[in-house]
Amino acid sequence: MQRFAVLTLAMGAALILGGCTGGTPYGAPPASSSAATVTPSAPAGGETAAPSPVPTSNLPEPTVLPTNASVITYFIAVGDGGTAGPLVGCGDSAVAVTSPSVSFTDPVEAALRTLLASHTEQLGQSGLRNALWQSTLAVTSIDRSGSAITAHLDGSLAVAGECDIPRIEQQLLLTAQEAAGGPVAITINGKPLSEALSLK
Repeated sequence: MQRFAVLTLAMGAALILGGCTGGTPYGAPPASSSAATVTPSAPAGGETAAPSPVPTSNLPEPTVLPTNASVITYFIAVGDGGTAGPLVGCGDSAVAVTSPSVSFTDPVEAALRTLLASHTEQLGQSGLRNALWQSTLAVTSIDRSGSAITAHLDGSLAVAGECDIPRIEQQLLLTAQEAAGGPVAITINGKPLSEALSLK
């Protein structure tokens, strides 16, 4: 009994001393002085930012490259009566003629330029007549607005007689329309084709 009392006193003294010295109670884990902050490290070499797309508004306009090809021009078969081609003039025909290869960026301009370059009354040995042979016309521009096409010609228009008026008109219109694949309006010195011809 005396031994038990001594043991109890010893344990009490140990508890009192532990409380006075601020020791950690038995079995409690040691308190951490501060919380550790973990910062993830960047991958070796780092991440490469994706390149910014180039604004489409700054891209250059596509370049139209010259084409080498034949073009179709129209000449007149006098007195043919529409047998060899569309009926025009005073019972004549407009006949399609394929040119040698030419270089161009606009087919309408190329076809008209080829037609207007001929300054002989007869087309070689073909028997076809060129009602434009005395005219000195040149293509100044081709205007395109949606599906509408206008060919502007400048220069001197020479008409040999009344029957040449419809011949010239159809040579120009059929040549331009063949190249465009559709209707084409033509002006001569700023006037519509029909008006320019009516003054002659």
